[in-house]
Amino acid sequence: MTRLSLYVISDNAVQSTSPATATLPRSLAELAWLALREDILTGQLPPGTPLRLRELAHRLGMSVIPVREALHRLHQEGLVTREAQKGAVVAPLSVQDMEDLYRVRIELEGLAIQLACQRFTEEHHRRLSRLLDEFVEAYETGQVRVGRELHRRFHLELYALAGSPTLDRLIPPLLDAAERYRVLSVADRGNPRQRRQEHQRILDACLRGDGLRARKQLAEHLSRTVEVVRAKLATLKAGGRG
Repeated sequence: MTRLSLYVISDNAVQSTSPATATLPRSLAELAWLALREDILTGQLPPGTPLRLRELAHRLGMSVIPVREALHRLHQEGLVTREAQKGAVVAPLSVQDMEDLYRVRIELEGLAIQLACQRFTEEHHRRLSRLLDEFVEAYETGQVRVGRELHRRFHLELYALAGSPTLDRLIPPLLDAAERYRVLSVADRGNPRQRRQEHQRILDACLRGDGLRARKQLAEHLSRTVEVVRAKLATLKAGGRG
C-alpha cells in the first residue's frame, strides 16, 4: 500500500531517489508523513480507516515515534481525526467541510492574487508559465505526486508576490487541507492541458494588471472543484444507501 521504494533511508536521513521530486524529506517522521499522506490523497487509505501506530510502523519499517509525529501532522492538516474507542482514523470527506474550506480559500487567495497583480511582471509570467509546463509534463508522464507538488508550488509562488507575511502564513495550511478534495476532482476536470488553461487565464489577467479579473478567474477555478466534488460525494452517498 505505501510506496517506500521512492526513498532510501540511511543513518536516519531520508533521500529521494527520484530527480523529479521537488522537495526531499529530511527525517523519518517526514517520510512517514509523505507516505501516509499519499495513501490518504489517492484513496488507498479510505475515509474512516483506523490508523494503528504499530501496524503503520511495521509497514513503514520504522519505530512508532516518527509515525506518531506523522499522524499529528496529518491531524493538523485535517486529513486525520481522532475518535473515541477508535483512536486516529482517516478523516471523512464532508461537503460542509469542503464548502467552508473553499469559502475561506477564495477570500484569502483572492486577496493575495489581487495584491500580487500590483507587482506582477513579464518575468513572473514566464517563470510561472514554465511551472505550468512542468505540471503538465509531470501528469502526462505519470508522475502524479510531482504534478501535485508543482501545482502547489505554482499557487504559493504566485501568492508570495502579494508581499504579505500574514497571507504567506495562512494560505499554505488551507491548500494542504483542501488537497484531498482537489485530487478527488481531477478526473472530472479534463486532461492536464485543459487544467493548465484555467491557471494560464489567471496568469494572463495578472500580466494585464487586472486584479479584479484575476481574482474572478481564481474564484471560478476553485469553485469548479467544489461543484465537481459536491456532485461526486452526493453520488457516493446515494450509492451507499442503495
